Amino acid sequence: MRYFPLLVILLFTGLDTFAQRYHAGFLSIQVQDTTRIFKPNTAQGDNLHYRPVELDIWYPSEEQGNSELVFEDLFSLLEKRATKYQDGQDFSGMTEELAQFYVAQLGIGTDGKNLLDIPTQSYSDLSFPDSTHPVILYMAGFNGMGFENYKVLEELAQSGYLVISIWSVGRYPGDMTNELEDMMEQVLDAEFAVAYLKKKGIVSGDFEKMGILAYSWGGMSAAAFIARNPDTKAFVSWDGTESHYFGESEVDDRAIRKIYDSKLLKPERLKIPYLYLESGDKLDNFTPSESYNYFEKSEAEKYYLRFRNSKHSDFFAIPSILNASANSVDIYEQIKTATVLFFNKVLMGKEDFTSYWAGLKSQDNTTDQLFSLSDQEESELEFSGSIIDSNNDKPIPYVNIGVLNKGIGTVSDPKGEFSLSLTKQFIKDTIRISAIGYKSIEFPIQKLMFEEMPLSIHLEERFGELDEVVVSTERLKRKTLGNKTQSKFMSTGFSYDQLGAEMGIKINIRSTPTLVEAFNFHVSYNRLSAPSVFRLNFYQVEQGKPGRNILRENILIKIAPNQTGEISMDLQAYHIVLSEDVIVALEWVESEGENKEGEAIFFSLGLFNSGTLYKKSSQSEFRKHSSLGVGFNLDVSIL
Repeated sequence: MRYFPLLVILLFTGLDTFAQRYHAGFLSIQVQDTTRIFKPNTAQGDNLHYRPVELDIWYPSEEQGNSELVFEDLFSLLEKRATKYQDGQDFSGMTEELAQFYVAQLGIGTDGKNLLDIPTQSYSDLSFPDSTHPVILYMAGFNGMGFENYKVLEELAQSGYLVISIWSVGRYPGDMTNELEDMMEQVLDAEFAVAYLKKKGIVSGDFEKMGILAYSWGGMSAAAFIARNPDTKAFVSWDGTESHYFGESEVDDRAIRKIYDSKLLKPERLKIPYLYLESGDKLDNFTPSESYNYFEKSEAEKYYLRFRNSKHSDFFAIPSILNASANSVDIYEQIKTATVLFFNKVLMGKEDFTSYWAGLKSQDNTTDQLFSLSDQEESELEFSGSIIDSNNDKPIPYVNIGVLNKGIGTVSDPKGEFSLSLTKQFIKDTIRISAIGYKSIEFPIQKLMFEEMPLSIHLEERFGELDEVVVSTERLKRKTLGNKTQSKFMSTGFSYDQLGAEMGIKINIRSTPTLVEAFNFHVSYNRLSAPSVFRLNFYQVEQGKPGRNILRENILIKIAPNQTGEISMDLQAYHIVLSEDVIVALEWVESEGENKEGEAIFFSLGLFNSGTLYKKSSQSEFRKHSSLGVGFNLDVSIL
């Protein structure tokens, strides 16, 4: 690794660049934009009638303070604001639970206090500066606020900037989405904040020297803001979505394409210095169908760097402040320093950025080459047909049909019928068809292209997954195995269009034989408009991942629209007896009606040793989705 040039630059660029000239004061203010309605159909006297805007401000002060904040002081603002604006929902305890989630997810224990008690360098009792300072608007990531990257915000304040954090809150009830209208709420919040602070003069800021720092989804809002406010002087994006790779999520792609097609971003008109720092894992296990590259389309003075060994989460302060890994700490420090020096160059006329940038570019773990996408043919291959039982010629419902080991697939309907659209990039791949109780079959896509549609595909029955066991009810010892969490705040799930997606956990069977009596889980959030049908699957464990499904028949669980809370499925009639560890999973196989874009269903997550396994479509591979376990458990009797 070539770190030596960067080390020399850090040592010899001059003490003034890295000296703390100011202390970072922190102020949070609540205001209302009375030109916008937040909660529809309410009277003016309703506290949610007008659009609320809460601003987190870091400012430079020459005074040395005594009231140093800890991370909890910043992080708890999320809970307080959710309670205030989510209209009657109870979010008490969210701060502690989410802190526990972060430390567990990063593999550094289970005590959330390890995060909450971290001291910051922000102070709540500092006097405001007498002179004006250049302004930085921070556009927070999806549903985020200033806490997510407070380290860079307070360092900017220490370097002489007035920093205004713009939260990522959508239309009523406040949840941010990928939809254009919600994205624009952040843009309008930023415009309101600038106008309000200019007028009120609470903190002196030189708005003629204003730059924007954006993280993740905030990059889209920042680009739209700059197009509407061309007097902005500089733009820094941390892995921002103003550039996007299509093909991973149909619902996200559709919403993001609508934003691009709206011509709100106008990259060709960008004339200000632009720094884009990108993570290195975006295309891991993912082949994009196309891309929209804001950076490439712009003709500004621009700088690009990709950190090859980084993840998107490395552009978020929490892994760094928890010392989750040396790599996370190093990357965050590098992007933080590059950002401050870039703003110093553009807004203060300092020249340290150029030499620092040269050192960053010389490292083995960085590249200034954009992700290269080969040209993809846009034409589609259309497959349709029905799946038939070869023994009795009856249709087979809920059959998995998809591209082998790729994130695209579907499930046959109750009549055994299916349709699947693929782009020609999959022409050399294989379609796999599998169903509980039947032998799986595979077809090269090139061969299927020449078959007449609709296809008629026959599956042969498979026997022998579960052995017959005679059960005596005398002296049975009953217990619950698995994850019993009912968390309201930590959850994972499926968006409205993910038929065939599946998630589960490994459950240890400590005593044999073990009779399964019930399956239980907890739905924490459900905004699906249509009844949904899920299939319960029991898999053998093969090298820590799901192997063969051991069930002989479909076990289906129906969830009503908006149904939440604990759901239990009686399994005694299925005579499931286990003698070894098993992976228990729920697979979404049917929607009895139409769900709307943006709707989703989520299941509670909690601390659980084996974590959650997830696959995004019917024939894709299971991958570890989270270090926390989804709340699935079994009521069992030890025979």
